Amino acid sequence: MKHYLYILFGLFFLASCDGGFGGSTMTGEPGEMLVVINDEYKNSETGEKVIEILNEEEIGLTQSESPFETILISKNNFSSTFRSYRNILFVEIDKKYEKPQIQYRKDLWAQHQAYVGIGAANPQDLVLALEKKHDNIIEYFIQAEIERYQQLYKQANNHNQALEKNVKEKFGINISIPNGFNLNKTDENFMWISLESKVHSQGILIYERPYTDTAQFGKQYLLNYRDSIAKKEIPGPSDGSYMTTEYILPTQYTVGKFINEGYTIELRGKWRVENDFMAGPFTSYTFCTPDKKNLITIEGYVYYPNKEKRNFMRQLQAISRSITFDKPVEQ
Repeated sequence: MKHYLYILFGLFFLASCDGGFGGSTMTGEPGEMLVVINDEYKNSETGEKVIEILNEEEIGLTQSESPFETILISKNNFSSTFRSYRNILFVEIDKKYEKPQIQYRKDLWAQHQAYVGIGAANPQDLVLALEKKHDNIIEYFIQAEIERYQQLYKQANNHNQALEKNVKEKFGINISIPNGFNLNKTDENFMWISLESKVHSQGILIYERPYTDTAQFGKQYLLNYRDSIAKKEIPGPSDGSYMTTEYILPTQYTVGKFINEGYTIELRGKWRVENDFMAGPFTSYTFCTPDKKNLITIEGYVYYPNKEKRNFMRQLQAISRSITFDKPVEQ
């Protein structure tokens, strides 16, 4: 019956899989996506086009990186071994779909799994649907990756409770910070923490100022304020050098509910060091405290020259988006 078409092809596998309904342990590495397609389309222009769309360059990074490492397999090879994969995009081309159908599911065959199913009548409809819904699909999988990092960081032995306490005392926010991060610098209404390895650096800046009006949420206002804080607080490796924003590349400005389900501005762009050669991506989130008296910005940046930074940035996004406020005590 036509009105039941929204119950997608994925339900066939759901009913037949062993262990069923998210009971298995998730497999796959962070940043990987399994793409399943009809056998006859795997080694075809259609299969290549699907991967090409999915591999469109991720925004907010300083070098060309796809959002996910895609692994394409045919439906015939989609055995129980693959059904526990962390991110699954299941594509079916079949004349039964009068119009393209898309289904989003969590924990379908494994815990913390993200699944998207797309059904279309022909390759042309499939490609159009993928192009139209590309951003939604990719963001769905990215959010799943971020949530997995957050779940990991909340585990008792994986987070730096002392540093979290320092942040709470200074800014009044709850945050999950994984082990390995250390306090670099604290100043009035400012804190800088980072994780330093032999080959890369992940840094977090937190700064606060009084909230006066909505103009403070403007893109250029936020960037100007960021530059003033970075110049003052984040010195570079050589005399007279300091962190700033790279304006040759555009900075993405997004309004959302990224922090504590409240109004938040996300900036994604590139930082560089004035009078030096260091650079990398950053993502910042700016939001009001519950009493509307102050603005807080939390920013994550990565330095990892000539290497892929995507997963490192998602780890910092997970930390930033973990922020919550204590609920007010009822009198």
